[in-house]
Amino acid sequence: MSLISDLMSATWVIERAGERVRDSTGSWVPGPRVRIRVTNCAVMSPYGVTVGSSSEEHNASDTVTTRRVFAAPLGTDVRPADRIASEDGSEVWEVIGRPLVFPLTSLARVEASLKEVTG
Repeated sequence: MSLISDLMSATWVIERAGERVRDSTGSWVPGPRVRIRVTNCAVMSPYGVTVGSSSEEHNASDTVTTRRVFAAPLGTDVRPADRIASEDGSEVWEVIGRPLVFPLTSLARVEASLKEVTG
């Protein structure tokens, strides 16, 4: 196996709000969540950051913010409001900002910054 196939070998799920629908009062609300299974991808530490890329709030709370990068094959539809979840649902990350597309590199891919807030 190559380094590339080892790095991007996981399966994750993109979750997003479904198409808008009308509720019982006639108001528009988000539809049922859509789950898109993506193979050959990875959630990894941000570049230049050692293991443990998290920060803690020091205001008498237990809040921990952790940042990662989601890397997926070219053509993967990742949007700013999406969530990236492990297949078993044990990890859920929020996409931060607009994803980047790297089409002209040896590891052509789509990347999105992720954040998890706990506590």
